[in-house]
Amino acid sequence: NWGKPDLVVLDGGKGQVSVGNQVMTEYKLSIPVVGLAKRDEQLIYKVDGSYKTSKLSQDEEGSKLLISLRDEAHRFAQKYHHHLRLKKITV
Repeated sequence: NWGKPDLVVLDGGKGQVSVGNQVMTEYKLSIPVVGLAKRDEQLIYKVDGSYKTSKLSQDEEGSKLLISLRDEAHRFAQKYHHHLRLKKITV
């Protein structure tokens, strides 16, 4: 019920962006896909069939937002993984 997003941001580099683009093609969606690689805080995207990278500035508000979103996704995933491990140990 939310509608289609304007942009899909993935945690990762060229490999993740490549798979994301394959999924968009498979489902006939025209939503841009970018990846945010932790190494050097790079934004990865595909333009005209080739992958481009852009280093995010630590001073720009948009960059700070993307980095915060990525870091929160990591925190959430780690917390859930730890919960599953603890559950497996105590059962």
